[in-house]
Amino acid sequence: MNRTSAAATAIMAAVLASTLSLVALQELPEGTGKDVTQRLCSIECHGLDKVVAERHSKSQWGDSMANMRKEGAKGTEEEFAIMIRYLTMHLGVPIKINKATAKQIDDVLILEPGQADAIVKYREANGPFADFSALMKVPGLDAKVMEEQQGNINYVPPSVQ
Repeated sequence: MNRTSAAATAIMAAVLASTLSLVALQELPEGTGKDVTQRLCSIECHGLDKVVAERHSKSQWGDSMANMRKEGAKGTEEEFAIMIRYLTMHLGVPIKINKATAKQIDDVLILEPGQADAIVKYREANGPFADFSALMKVPGLDAKVMEEQQGNINYVPPSVQ
């Protein structure tokens, strides 16, 4: 292989790798609401790359959806609620579960009313959560819903945070 061919091959490989990275960036995680999010975000004013690049809390995703609607995004109230839930669970911001207040936990995780308070009370009574199994000892938490959000939960002890 001559120098020109080697250089061309290297350039083509770099372009292919870059293209594959962009395609991978536009993939959304599996979960309830993925289809609605893909449909509304890929046909409206921006693509999935913008969504995947951002990480927000529940209230921030809500603000983002409100802005999208002001700009003319089409979708029902139910579809936007589904998107907020999906994006919060899969593209939310990490929460320091051993330091966060109930209000902060409630804004970052999808929980039933009162569960953020239950997490804080359990933590205060039993000490920091070491891992997911320790967190799941909090009465009333839905294991399936919490599993989907594991990527948003940081278990570092408060003294290290």
